[in-house]
Amino acid sequence: MNHNEFEQESRRKLRALKVWKRVIIVHGVLLFLMAYNFLIMVFLQPGSFADLPRYFINIIEDFINYPIMLISYALISLSLNLFTIPRLIALYRFIEAIVLGERKLKHVLFYILCVLLQFVIIVLGLSTFLAKAHKPVIYLYPGTRTEVNVKLELDGKLTATYPSYNAEEGWTITADPDGTLTDKKGRQYSYLYWEGDIKIKPDLSHGYCVKGEDTARFLEKALRQMGLSDKEADDFITYWLPEMEGNRYNVITFQTKAYEDVASLYVSPKPDTVIRVNMLWYPSNKYVDIKPQDLASINPTERKGFTVVEWGGEKYRKNVFGALTEVR
Repeated sequence: MNHNEFEQESRRKLRALKVWKRVIIVHGVLLFLMAYNFLIMVFLQPGSFADLPRYFINIIEDFINYPIMLISYALISLSLNLFTIPRLIALYRFIEAIVLGERKLKHVLFYILCVLLQFVIIVLGLSTFLAKAHKPVIYLYPGTRTEVNVKLELDGKLTATYPSYNAEEGWTITADPDGTLTDKKGRQYSYLYWEGDIKIKPDLSHGYCVKGEDTARFLEKALRQMGLSDKEADDFITYWLPEMEGNRYNVITFQTKAYEDVASLYVSPKPDTVIRVNMLWYPSNKYVDIKPQDLASINPTERKGFTVVEWGGEKYRKNVFGALTEVR
C-alpha cells in the first residue's frame, strides 16, 4: 500500500469513527431515557423522587415474596447486557464497511440477529409476570339451609385458602340464608377465602380518579351500584382504605370481566344470582383524566333466590413494559 492509499484509508476510517461517535451518543441518550422511564414507572410509579427509598424497599420485598419477578427482571437484564456490546460492534463494522466502500452484509445480519434475540429474551422475561391474588372472598346466601360445593378454576395456581380447599372436590360447606357457613366439624365462617397466582390483563380505558380523602365515600356508592350489601362493602372498604386514603389521588377501575377470564367460579347447586366485584387501582400524585365506567351494568341490580357474592382487588404497578399487579 503506497502513501496515498494509506492516507485515503486513514481518512475513511476517521470518518467512520466520527459516525460511530454519533451512534454512541444516540445510544447513550436512548439508554438514559429508558433508564429514567424505568425508574419513574417501576420504582416511583406515578410518585416523586422523595418516595425513592420506600419504593426500593417495595421492590426488594416483591423479589423476596414473588421469586417469579426476580426471574423476569434477570432475563430482561441478561438481554440488555448480553447483546448490547456485540450489537454495537456489528453496527460499527457495518458503518466502517460503508465508509470504506465495502459491502459486507454479514455485519447487518449479525446486528439484526442480536436485536431479535434481545427482543425474544425480553418477551420471555415479561411473559413470566403474574398477578398475586391475596383476598378474594366468597359469600353464600341460599334461600334455605343448603349444602353447597364451590370450585375454582384459575389461569394460575392457588397458594392459600381458608377453610382448606380440596384440589379435587373444592369446598363443600353448609350455608344458611344469613350467610353463615359451617363445615363438617361444626366450625363456622363468614366467607370462603383464597389466595393464588393468576394472570390478568386489565382494561384501563375506563374508571375513576378519586382524591384519597374521598375514597371511602366513592367506594360506598360504587360498591352499592355493583350489588354489594353494606356489610360486604364494609369488609371491602376496611380492607383497602388504609392503603388508599393517604394518597393524593387513586385511579380506580373495576375489572370483573378480565378477572372472570382468569378465575372461574363453579357453584353447586347453581345460584340464581352471582355478583363478582374486582377492583384494580393505583395511587397517583396528579389527576388522571379517564372515562367513567357504567358500574350498574357490571352485576345484576337485584338479588333473587340463591345468591353468591365475591369481591377482590388489585394494586396495579405500572412499568415501562406493562403491568405487574397484586390481587387481593
